[in-house]
Amino acid sequence: MDLAQAAFDRGNYQKADMLCRLQIKAHPDDQAPIALLRRIYETLGLSRMGQYSSDAPRYLLIKAWGFGFWSDLDHVLGSLLVAELTHRTPVVYWGKNSLFRDANTVNAFESFFRPVSDAKWTDLTREGQRYYPPKWQAQNLQQEDVAKWTGPGSRLSGLYLLARDEEVVVSDYHTKINDLLHWIPEGHPLSGLGRIQIYRQLFQKYIHLRPELTQLVDSIWQKYMGAHNWLAVHVRGTDKVLEMGNLDAINGLYHDRIQRILDVNPSLNLFLLTDSTSVVDEYQARWKGRVLSLPCQRGQAQTGVHLEGHPGTEIGVQVILDAWLAGQCDFFLGNGGSNVSTGIRHLKDWGKGTYFLLGPDFLEQIDLSLHDW
Repeated sequence: MDLAQAAFDRGNYQKADMLCRLQIKAHPDDQAPIALLRRIYETLGLSRMGQYSSDAPRYLLIKAWGFGFWSDLDHVLGSLLVAELTHRTPVVYWGKNSLFRDANTVNAFESFFRPVSDAKWTDLTREGQRYYPPKWQAQNLQQEDVAKWTGPGSRLSGLYLLARDEEVVVSDYHTKINDLLHWIPEGHPLSGLGRIQIYRQLFQKYIHLRPELTQLVDSIWQKYMGAHNWLAVHVRGTDKVLEMGNLDAINGLYHDRIQRILDVNPSLNLFLLTDSTSVVDEYQARWKGRVLSLPCQRGQAQTGVHLEGHPGTEIGVQVILDAWLAGQCDFFLGNGGSNVSTGIRHLKDWGKGTYFLLGPDFLEQIDLSLHDW
């Protein structure tokens, strides 16, 4: 609580919030974190959430987070929760900091998905509109990484955006749905729903592939997969070892878990999603004739495939094909510390006993690292 109070005093309300939640979990009877959360609520004016001083349209511009594909999508979904809570019209713009664009691409998000609303860019740049954080103005909305990590307006998660009155609010710093769940007001349609349900509802409402990608997914399914039953398996390699010190231990658990699923469902084939060529070789040797893995860019070293300079749109399409095909499989097994594995859960309502993660689901964990300032 000393750390939480210190964070609050310097205006780091997201970190103070997280520390309070950790304290409540460890010491449910402690009233100090509840009192500090009340101060955060009052300081940010959260009683005014979704209430505005005029009837002018309100917009939420969602920038690219600028990292992996599903990490960027998770930021979009967290920001879409902000839009839902504040009755703002969302606009997603993945600009030059997106790793999944080509040189001539204006908005990489729309290379893969339909727009999340009918709003136009001109709606965000009308004369006389106010912007938050004030580092943004109509003239620089298409710039990237503007005071993202340091300086005024930097590191502002969705918590800071919930009670703003400005016509245009910009979300450029990662927000997890888990970080906003407890701020959903009673009476809101999402109130009382769990994290997984909220992700699923937002995904169904907003995230829709471009028609040509839907057709491509369907054609691959019909040609190669439709006549069989499948266990989709997502195994991370390459740069993930730099993020997860226990990656080798997690990857060592797959074989036994896969075999247990196959023992109960012997007709299953394996649809393998991985960024590692060595994993493909390993699985094809172990389960000969039962493994399907789409041709795509893979690596052998500790550099992420999306950081190797391949055409961004091509890499994004490969990610989508793997994930959306996995979403049509009967079972899924993945890594709880991977955005890909945890994101595939949003693609459909997985029945009980059909979706499995090795290791804890990091989307339900409190992560102080992005707010450690």
